[in-house]
Amino acid sequence: MDVQGNKLGSSFGRFSVADLNTLEWWSVERLLVVGLVGIVTLFMFSQLFWGRKRNLPLGPRGLPIIGNIHQLRNDTMHITFMQMAEKYGPIMYLKLGSRGVVVASTAETAYEFVKVQDLVWAGRQTSMAHDILTNYKMDIAGAPYGPYWRHLRKICAQELFTSKSLESFRFPRAQEFNQMVKSIMDDVQEGKIVQLNLKLNHLAFNNLTRMMLNKR
Repeated sequence: MDVQGNKLGSSFGRFSVADLNTLEWWSVERLLVVGLVGIVTLFMFSQLFWGRKRNLPLGPRGLPIIGNIHQLRNDTMHITFMQMAEKYGPIMYLKLGSRGVVVASTAETAYEFVKVQDLVWAGRQTSMAHDILTNYKMDIAGAPYGPYWRHLRKICAQELFTSKSLESFRFPRAQEFNQMVKSIMDDVQEGKIVQLNLKLNHLAFNNLTRMMLNKR
């Protein structure tokens, strides 16, 4: 018995991971499937149990990875928000991908966010690309609220947004506004749908480029 036990022990001692490739159940496809199922299961359990512990507003439950993006469409987004507000209340929580978003759907709750609790919500989340381009939030748009941001605002108020500075760009602004009105009239005469939000975005962008680069 001892001799047989030594033989078995020596045979198992020589057994390596490379020998597992010869087994039928050991395959790359099955490993990938098991790993994917494990990741999805851990994600769902974390959202189900850990997510409920946080003090968050009510909101529709989203799908893994994409969240509630599939429920939002550009043409009917206002109707979707109205229906969600009727079901979950004036403040609701959505998941846009991996990022959580709190939505205020009434004037009273919006006033609470932007006036009463404005310092709490003064900061904004930025992307990694934005942090790299701005040397980690050194611009006025992405800098957190504090002494540095107030200093940038003071410079803008005293140097960039003065009456004299804005008056110097009056003619380019008038040109861009007239161009926008002309494009709206052309769309109406051709029977096209006037997308006013795109027109206003183009107007703002062209004004900025005219002010910074002196060209459209």
